[in-house]
Amino acid sequence: MSTDEKTTAAEDRRNAQREALLDAASEMLMHGGPDAISLRKLATKVGTSTMAVYTAFGGKEGLITALFEEAFDRLAAAQNAVPRNPEPILWLASLSRAYRDFALKNPSYYALMISATLPVPASLRHDEPAAGEPAARSIARHPSYQNLLDAIEACIAEGSMPADAGPAIIADALWATVHGLCSLELAGFHISAEDAEKRFGVAAGAVMRGLLTPKGLKKYESFTRSR
Repeated sequence: MSTDEKTTAAEDRRNAQREALLDAASEMLMHGGPDAISLRKLATKVGTSTMAVYTAFGGKEGLITALFEEAFDRLAAAQNAVPRNPEPILWLASLSRAYRDFALKNPSYYALMISATLPVPASLRHDEPAAGEPAARSIARHPSYQNLLDAIEACIAEGSMPADAGPAIIADALWATVHGLCSLELAGFHISAEDAEKRFGVAAGAVMRGLLTPKGLKKYESFTRSR
């Protein structure tokens, strides 16, 4: 094995271990909050040493910061994987489904994303926050939020959404709707996965229709009927 191959293999091992530590820590944090995270217990759970945790994250605070970053980065990756449909309404609808898919595949990370008891680390702030701004508001500057905003701005430019409402207001309404629906589903509110999916479609669709212009509504209904 060449030196380059050995270096690549070592990096792959470190990345795999880092991901395993984050996955395990996200479960601990979700079920018990910050006090539940013990670096010693985490290391034992993953089968490594406490020193490995310090090397990867610098300590508990660095680990929690990395968890938030990982959660939002995974969401952004899921959204970036959505093809940019030439019909902005379809692009926006696909982003909503990608959000739900991310939540179902990453429940422990999802639970950390917007929480009044867990502060959003400063590293997630992409510019300086206003004085007294709640930490959660900094999410609006993350790429995952920007993806949603881009789709809405495309809908406004195309005429499917009203320009006077403001893209950020529409984005916040859609984010809150989808986030709430996913939270209910992950909490076990619905009887079955089929019921959850149906209710997601009904609620998200109703909110979408309410935000569309007559032109956009006509298009949306046409797309819905053609499925």
